Amino acid sequence: MTDISQPSNAEIEGRAAMLLRRQHFEVWTAQDETHLSEWLSESPRHSAAYWRLKAGWDQTERLAALRAQPFLRSAQSRPGSSSRWVKGIAAAAVIAALAAGASFWNVPDGSRYATGVGGRTTIRLADGSELDLGTQTEIRADFSTNRRVVNVLHGEVFFRIAHNASRPFVVTVGRHRVIDVGTEFLVRASDEKLQVALVQGEAKLETTDIWSPTRSIMLHPGDVALATTTSLDVSRKSSRELSDELAWRRGVLVFHNTRLLDAVAEFNRYNETKLIVDGPKAAALTINGTFRTNGFEQFARVTRDVFGLRVERRSEGIVLGH
Repeated sequence: MTDISQPSNAEIEGRAAMLLRRQHFEVWTAQDETHLSEWLSESPRHSAAYWRLKAGWDQTERLAALRAQPFLRSAQSRPGSSSRWVKGIAAAAVIAALAAGASFWNVPDGSRYATGVGGRTTIRLADGSELDLGTQTEIRADFSTNRRVVNVLHGEVFFRIAHNASRPFVVTVGRHRVIDVGTEFLVRASDEKLQVALVQGEAKLETTDIWSPTRSIMLHPGDVALATTTSLDVSRKSSRELSDELAWRRGVLVFHNTRLLDAVAEFNRYNETKLIVDGPKAAALTINGTFRTNGFEQFARVTRDVFGLRVERRSEGIVLGH
């Protein structure tokens, strides 16, 4: 039986596309921003749809302007025409195409893809799966007739998998692997640890090394697995917490009672200019708020105004301390 109380994927993506159109082509107020945040936090499905379209928009905004040029030249020859209107029509068409599932990336097998510091991009694999790559991320895609494998070398990737039981989708990170069972999930890999956050569907996380047998854990929505060289643990997070965890996909960082040292570490992942915390007392302060991933200067000013910290720019970065 179909649950008619739950909106379809098409309805959710239509709503996300409408919000994006309003953001770019209409007056966008603080009330609209609050409404958007509330809608995103209602369901991981809302967040996934919006961020996918937003990432596609970010990649194609320049393309839209370029595509508008032939029409722009024609419009400029007519009195009273508006170049902004023409560009808006082209850009709106791009958003509509994204909402309909159009792709501007088609990844050949065996390819490597990477982003720089602060970079974000969305790619679409030949099987229809979509990957959102965050800052300082590198992956390799290797497909065969029987298997689909993406190796995350480092960084963070949000996966939206096109499920195919006859061709399992496997994400490998060092000695760990995630096996899709119809899934949307985040993988964040560093030298010290692997984090897998399950948003929708199911996935199996396996860990193997030469000293111990394979450990296998089935993940469900809300599960967050943290694997290190010596442990494999699973905790639970709410939809709102997962939404905040994935906020980088819309270009922001969200902090809730976050230690200043940890917040600074997040900013440093996205920016060439580094923040430096001077002293354990400052490091232990906790902060709340939402900041653009490149908003390190605004963040520094907030620490000055709220905590009374000294903000000093040096050759090695911006120092925050008492």
